[in-house]
Amino acid sequence: MDKPGPSKKRKVKDENRQFQEIWTEKYFFVWSHNKVVCLICKNSVAIAKEYNVKKHYETQHPTFTKFKSELKKQKMLFLKRELIGQQAMFTKPIQDSETATEVSYEISRIIAKRSRPFNYGDFVKECIEIAAKKMCPEAAKKFEKIQLNRMTIQRRIMSLSGNIAEQLNEKTKIIEFFSLSLDESTDISSTAQLLIFIRGVVTQDFEVLEELLGMCSLKGQTRGVDILNVLLDECSKTYLDLSKLSGVATDGAPSMIGVNSGLLNLLKKYLQEKNINAEDLMQFHCIIHQEALCSKKIVSKCHESGSFDCKFHKITRTQSQAIQTIP
Repeated sequence: MDKPGPSKKRKVKDENRQFQEIWTEKYFFVWSHNKVVCLICKNSVAIAKEYNVKKHYETQHPTFTKFKSELKKQKMLFLKRELIGQQAMFTKPIQDSETATEVSYEISRIIAKRSRPFNYGDFVKECIEIAAKKMCPEAAKKFEKIQLNRMTIQRRIMSLSGNIAEQLNEKTKIIEFFSLSLDESTDISSTAQLLIFIRGVVTQDFEVLEELLGMCSLKGQTRGVDILNVLLDECSKTYLDLSKLSGVATDGAPSMIGVNSGLLNLLKKYLQEKNINAEDLMQFHCIIHQEALCSKKIVSKCHESGSFDCKFHKITRTQSQAIQTIP
């Protein structure tokens, strides 16, 4: 005959005990921060059981058991307001600190957007403190908590940049189709900089992504193979699937559109090696230049600028209405 197995002891966490509101009036206990807290001594009990709450109340605070119902209720409400006030005193500095950090990030974003130096933050804070002391002296200390020194601005901008890159990578992982636009130029230090822009459809709802994918420095030569290596490295960093590449736009430089060693030709060969169909890859170059020359030619042929503007707006409006009528 099989012996019955040992009985399993029920754990406290499996009992799913809940705090009862009636304990507040009877035993001066409240539910605060996931704990059963005594309003009188601010201590908590380990388990939310009425036996534990009652035992603590009767042994630790026997004088309160002598209060009549009305006096007991008034005392309970007073202690409850006192606890809420104490918690608010600790919560408010945390909220002020979080707000100061948020303001610091916003100002850092503006400094980066305006291409100002990092030490510009010290100047901004000085202006803020002067305005605060004159307009709202009672809140001047709050503005002093805003960190805007040079190193803080640097960290804030790097953090914002990293966050933007993470958001971009999350979208490039699920992109449906995309095209790339590349332009290479030399900066004031004689270093070639390659700008890579991406435009694509992220979801089936036709959410369009159009962003700067990256800016890469080309050390040494700027041949088509050098540009290709940089492009492939950037696509790998941003999790782009090249099988979803539909088009590439470049300038008219030989390193971009050269028949044998140009970027576009080398990119097609690379895609074919990866068993990706490159025959339908659309290629464009000098689009902006062609548009500028085209518009200049059209304007020169128009005798009256007003008539050109009228025709241009009419064409634009007609095309816009046609697009809106597409189901």
